Amino acid sequence: MKPVSLLLGGGVLLASLIFACEPVNKLTATKIRDILDHPRDYENKELTIYGTVTGSASLLLVKFFEIQDETGTIKVVTDRVLPKQGEKLRVTGYMQAIEIGAERLIVLREKSNNPS
Repeated sequence: MKPVSLLLGGGVLLASLIFACEPVNKLTATKIRDILDHPRDYENKELTIYGTVTGSASLLLVKFFEIQDETGTIKVVTDRVLPKQGEKLRVTGYMQAIEIGAERLIVLREKSNNPS
């Protein structure tokens, strides 16, 4: 009887860890609205966001995807394989402002996994 209850307890613990990951990711991630509203506060700082991929594109030499949390949407420039729409991701990188004339686009440049 003990092995069955031990197995059951282990299964419950594993399930709670799996389902607890999303709330933990949400709580520890920087809100996208904060980045967009106060980009100077995030210059030259590593930050992490968490959300759902809403689209992706590859234009010549630049690949990017959009990620949305409950506060907003931001483009993420990446060198990695583009994620699928609807995928939930935790992304770490650096905020960048791309300015073309009077227009300013705030993006997150994903941190590379490759050691430099």
